[in-house]
Amino acid sequence: MKIKTIFAALPLVALPLLGAVALPAQAETAGTTSTLAVQAEHVPKVSVHLDNGANGVQVASAINKIRTRNRPDFVKQAVDAAFEKSGGRFNVIIINLSQEFTQNLNGKRLFANIEFRNVRYALWIAESGEFINRGDGGWQNWGFKGWYDRNGNTVKFRKP
Repeated sequence: MKIKTIFAALPLVALPLLGAVALPAQAETAGTTSTLAVQAEHVPKVSVHLDNGANGVQVASAINKIRTRNRPDFVKQAVDAAFEKSGGRFNVIIINLSQEFTQNLNGKRLFANIEFRNVRYALWIAESGEFINRGDGGWQNWGFKGWYDRNGNTVKFRKP
């Protein structure tokens, strides 16, 4: 079984060169999902458009490494990753772009677009400001972390 583990760590393109056959993404072996199925899960796509001291490369890399099929889990993990990789010094918010919202954020440190399972999100890292979600709530549509006061779907962020 070690051979399968070694092959699974290689890019799928390299497998035929080694005489290996790639398993279908949903293949199961002895009742457990194969390692290749885990690789085939939805991989987020991150585009950083503003990086003003928030370690955008590290934030994007951490979000790209999230492996889940569950949107609420993805949003939670993305918020935590962005907060941690930006040094835990700023506020973080992510929202599904199909939701109506108003943002008035100050001291923007990072802005990124993220696509996960054909859903487009926007992510900001900022010092302070106000964010209003005028659409549906829930972790599948938005999440935030930092120093804030919340009243319903209105979040007022403050500096730490």
